[in-house]
Amino acid sequence: MSNPTLRWRGGVAATIVLAVVGLATSNGPILLAAVVPLAYVAYGSLATAELPTELTASRTVEPTPAPPGRPVAVTLTVTNDSDRTLSDVRVVDGVPGDLAVMDGSPRVGTTLEPGESVTLEYTMVARRGEHAFDPPRVRLRSLGAGAAATADLPVDGDVELVCRLDAEAPPLADDASNHVGQITTDSPGRGLEFHSTREYRHGDDAKRIDWRHYAKRGTLATVNYREHRSASIVAVVDAREVCRVVPGPGRPTAVELEAYAATHAVGEFLRTGHDVAVAVVGLDGPGPAGLHWLPPGGGDGQRSRALDRFELAADAETTVEDPEAQFTQLLGLAPPGAQIALFSPLLDDTPADAVEAWLAHDHSVVVLSPDVITGNTVSGQYEQVRRGARLARCQAAGARALDWRRGTPLPVALEYAFAADAGHAARRRADAGTGAGTGGDA
Repeated sequence: MSNPTLRWRGGVAATIVLAVVGLATSNGPILLAAVVPLAYVAYGSLATAELPTELTASRTVEPTPAPPGRPVAVTLTVTNDSDRTLSDVRVVDGVPGDLAVMDGSPRVGTTLEPGESVTLEYTMVARRGEHAFDPPRVRLRSLGAGAAATADLPVDGDVELVCRLDAEAPPLADDASNHVGQITTDSPGRGLEFHSTREYRHGDDAKRIDWRHYAKRGTLATVNYREHRSASIVAVVDAREVCRVVPGPGRPTAVELEAYAATHAVGEFLRTGHDVAVAVVGLDGPGPAGLHWLPPGGGDGQRSRALDRFELAADAETTVEDPEAQFTQLLGLAPPGAQIALFSPLLDDTPADAVEAWLAHDHSVVVLSPDVITGNTVSGQYEQVRRGARLARCQAAGARALDWRRGTPLPVALEYAFAADAGHAARRRADAGTGAGTGGDA
């Protein structure tokens, strides 16, 4: 589409004024001077701007699919495959309206020689969903800027940014559902790590006989190893209305980040053989006290069901009126001695109250808290102080609380939050089921 511009209105006026004055005064030099702006006006009027059909575009989005909060690099390349020079080319990429550019620019202006390309690069922050790009818009102006043509270019390559909670996680088929949880307890039994020895009993496996003991003392003894048991873990996602805040335009909400972290944590728990339950707090669900509750289980099916709950938490728009009752209800749903993993930004005191109640009922608690508060305002700094106090309160009560700062990779946060506490959760479960300090064979 070609659109004439009004750039030369001043030239037209100058031509008319000089011509009138020259004729009125019979002044040849002034009349001759009118030819100069007239030449520019004529050039601009006759110039045309047509986009060549050989102008092509390609786009890459990396990575896609991406997890929430992940910076995504977008590269758009426009190539002039025609045989003429394009003196003034301006390109604007069609950024999805619900995403924000955090670095670089989606627009560029340049001159393109035949066969030459121009590349623009920018970075966005991923949010859950499928975000379609509009076609890049190109504006071409003639050499004298008297005419312009604007068009949308068809683009090769990526046309959308896909953001999923399970992005960068292993596919369901790769989950080792035949693995037994390798969490070491203090109970003796069958395993790999030495625990103790006891008197030999008829029927004991020959592989467990302590032959060194027999060589020294002439009596048979059986080796006990530290027994490996799966931990029981309840993943709790705080999806209340107060948590649906963002640190800036086009960025994921705290609930999206919670759901992303919970998806990967639960996937790892299940992969290593633990039983996992899921609770979504803050929504009106079909479970007890209106919870979206997934009873403990394991395997690929449990991971798929858990992902459904997390996606629901991230996408829901309505919340329940009494979420405090849902936090309390978890005490009756969590298995005895189970570890509770809470994913919450801790933007009010309700989750901290729940953590203290869970600890009082002999549950091990881990809190992973995504930081979504901006500190560049007085109110933001005040909220950061209050949130820090809630993290300290959870730690003082006996929970392992981690402040998941922006820019910290999720695997690092999960490793720090859960690696040191998983064994303690399994020991709690073992003690609840068999009693601490038992010395018999399993």
